[in-house]
Amino acid sequence: MSWTELGSVYFWNSNHTEAEAAYIKALVQKPDFMVALMNLGKLYLTQKQFEKASSVLSRAAAADPTSADAFHYLGESYLQAKLGSKAVIALNEAIRLAPDEKAQIHLRLAALYNAAGVKERAANEYKLFLAKRPGHPERKNLEKYIQENSK
Repeated sequence: MSWTELGSVYFWNSNHTEAEAAYIKALVQKPDFMVALMNLGKLYLTQKQFEKASSVLSRAAAADPTSADAFHYLGESYLQAKLGSKAVIALNEAIRLAPDEKAQIHLRLAALYNAAGVKERAANEYKLFLAKRPGHPERKNLEKYIQENSK
C-alpha cells in the first residue's frame, strides 16, 4: 500500500511526524494492514511512546497471530512500559512461534527475571538459549550463572 511505503521513506529519513500521518492514512484505508501496524508500532517505540506502541502492536498481533515479530515488538513495548507480566507472555509467544529465529529473546527474559530476583527462572532461560545457540561466545559465563542459580 502506497501510504505505508511513503511512511517508511519518512521513517528512514527521521521525519516521524510525516511517517506517523502516512501510516495512519494507510490504516484508515485498511485497519488490519500488518505492515502499517508494525511500522507504526516501531515508530512509537522509537519515540518512546510505549502505550501507543503497545496499542498498535497488539492490533498487529491480532491481525496476524502467527507473526513472531509482532509478538516480539509487543513484548518489547510492554517491557519499556514496565509491564513485565504482559511482556513475558508476548515474548514467550514470539519464541513459541519462531523458536530458533527468536532465540535471543531468552536472553531478554533472563535479564528480566534476574532483575526481578527470580534467578532460577533466569537460569532456565539461559539453558534454553544455550540449547539453541551452543557456540555463543558468552557460553562459559552463562553456564556459570546457571550452575550458581539452578536448584
